[in-house]
Amino acid sequence: MKLKLAMLAATGAAALNIAAFAQEETGYYGALGAGYTFENEETTVSTDGAVRAGLTPFEFETDAEIEDAVNIYGAIGKYFPYAFRGELELSTRTQDVALVPGQAGVFAGFPNSGDDLGDITVTTLMANLYKDFPIDAAGRLRPFVGVGVGAAYVEANIENTIGSLPAVPSEPNSVSVDDEDYVPAVQGLAGLTLAFTEQLNVDLRYRYLWLSEGEFDGFVNDGGAALAYEYDAHEITAGLRWDFAPVAAAPAAPAPVQYKTCFDGSRIPVTQTCPPRPVDTAPEVTELEPLVVYFDYDKSNLTDAANTLIAARAEEAIDADVASVTVQGNTDTAGSASYNQALSARRAKVVSDALVANGVDQSAITVEALGESNPAKPTGDGVREPLNRRTEVTFGF
Repeated sequence: MKLKLAMLAATGAAALNIAAFAQEETGYYGALGAGYTFENEETTVSTDGAVRAGLTPFEFETDAEIEDAVNIYGAIGKYFPYAFRGELELSTRTQDVALVPGQAGVFAGFPNSGDDLGDITVTTLMANLYKDFPIDAAGRLRPFVGVGVGAAYVEANIENTIGSLPAVPSEPNSVSVDDEDYVPAVQGLAGLTLAFTEQLNVDLRYRYLWLSEGEFDGFVNDGGAALAYEYDAHEITAGLRWDFAPVAAAPAAPAPVQYKTCFDGSRIPVTQTCPPRPVDTAPEVTELEPLVVYFDYDKSNLTDAANTLIAARAEEAIDADVASVTVQGNTDTAGSASYNQALSARRAKVVSDALVANGVDQSAITVEALGESNPAKPTGDGVREPLNRRTEVTFGF
C-alpha cells in the first residue's frame, strides 16, 4: 500500500497536500471472505512550501511506513454464459500509520507520540467482472481473472503531540487529521476457485487496489493544511462462495404433435401404433363364372361395353390365380361353314388379345374356333341368331 503526502503552507498559515503515486454455472451467488493487506514502507511524503507562518519556506521528501492489516469483503453476484460472472463487492481494511520520518538536515518529520500516528480506513464498493477457466473435466479447479471499478470511502485519523511547536523545520513537527473523502477506485484480481460441492466454492484471490487522488483537511504545526493523497494496496484473500438455488424455469411449451397415416387412411400421433391390418378371411376362389362376349352380325370387333367386361373379368382371374383360360369363338348359321369357321377364329383371337392386354398370362390361354358347330340356341341353316354370335371364356384352377 502506498500513500503519498504533499505539504504546502503559505505565510500566515500552514498548508499540507498529500499526493499519491503511483466458469458453464447459472443463477446467483453470495460470497464472504477475509485476507491480508501488506505493509508498505515506501509511502512518500513531501512539501514545497513553509509549514508555519514567519518561517523561511523549505522543501522535504521522506517515506512513511504504513503497516499491514486484515481486510474483509462480502459480495452478491450472478453467473453469465461463457464462464463469466459479475458481482457487487463491499470490502474494508484499516491500516496503522506507524511513522512519517524526516529528511536528514531538512525536515524532522512527524514523530509519533505513542505506538503509531493513527490509522487510515479504506472501504470500497466495487462492480467486478470475472472470467473463469475450468482446467479439469469436473470443473472443480478453476483459475480466474477479474477487474473491478467503483468508489472508495477513505477515513483518516492521524495525530501526534510534541509539546511546543518547532522553531525550524528540522525540529519535530505536529500533525492532526480527522477527515473523510470519497474517490473513484479500480482493482485487478486473479485467483483460484476450489469447488467443494455443486453449490459451495472456496476462492483464493490476489487483489491490487488503486484509488485516484483525494484530499483531507487537517492541521500541521497548528496551521490549516490540505493533504492530497493517493492510495494503493496489495492483498491476498480467502473466502467462501455459495450458489443460491436456481430459479425454476417456466415450463416449456408442449411440442407440436406429429401425425402419421395408417393403411386404413386414419391419422394418429407418431408415438402411437397403427391398428393391425385385417386378416383376409375370404374363402379361396375355386370357380369363376364363364365370360360370354357377344358380337354384331358378321363382326369380330369389341364394343366399349365388351372391353369393360373383359377388363373386370381379367382382374378377377388374376386375383383368383387361375391356372388356365379357354377362349372359344362361335358364329350363327348364316353364311357358309368355312366362312363361319374363320369368323369364329377372329372372334376368339380378339377376346384372347384383350385378356392378355389386361394382365392375363398368354401362356395360360387356349384359343379354339368352333365356327357354327356349337350354337347356344340351335337353329336351322342360314338363321341369324344373336345368341350364337359369341366368344365364351372359361377359367380353370
